[in-house]
Amino acid sequence: ADEGTAAHTVASWCLLDGYDASAYIGIEVAVGSRVFMVDEDMAAHVQDYVKLVREYAEGASLLVEQRLPIGHLTGEEGATGTSDAVILRRSELVIIDLKYGMGVKVMAEENPQLMMYALGAYEEFGILGDFDFVTMVIHQPRLNFVSEWCVPTAHLLAFGETVHEAADRAHVALGLDDLTRDGGFLYPGEKQCRFCKAKATCRALR
Repeated sequence: ADEGTAAHTVASWCLLDGYDASAYIGIEVAVGSRVFMVDEDMAAHVQDYVKLVREYAEGASLLVEQRLPIGHLTGEEGATGTSDAVILRRSELVIIDLKYGMGVKVMAEENPQLMMYALGAYEEFGILGDFDFVTMVIHQPRLNFVSEWCVPTAHLLAFGETVHEAADRAHVALGLDDLTRDGGFLYPGEKQCRFCKAKATCRALR
């Protein structure tokens, strides 16, 4: 995860400053208490992502490491998420996510994280254009894998309603003494729990 954060940092430098990733070979990137040296391997993978973003952003407005509001979805005041790249076209929003890991391929189709970022971008920038479509892209350069999914904005807004409902259930669940009892809202399983940060202390999983 820390190595991925370092790669994201280098990617943002490239996109903001206009350089290719090779310009940063030999540079150290601090992530918490760890330091990563940008080597040729990292630079090559980051450059693949940078090239992809630049191709999508040609002739459009590119926002890098863009903070997006999601509190209107989750009911948490001031809640935000950060999208690696947001591209604004006249009739299309594009959300691009860099995933530097190499263990599991992640699909863009019906991806809740990307859809929430897209809803945040629509909330933030919807006034700037008639965005009829939203394109969501996941790039995993170390797996040489790109997943793209384009949907009408109406489909995205319908998903937003399901997020509202899920957030309401979560708020109720926070008030329960025992989330494993009948009427609880947590449904543990291999897929949904795999990357959950609460695994170690989750009563429902136990």
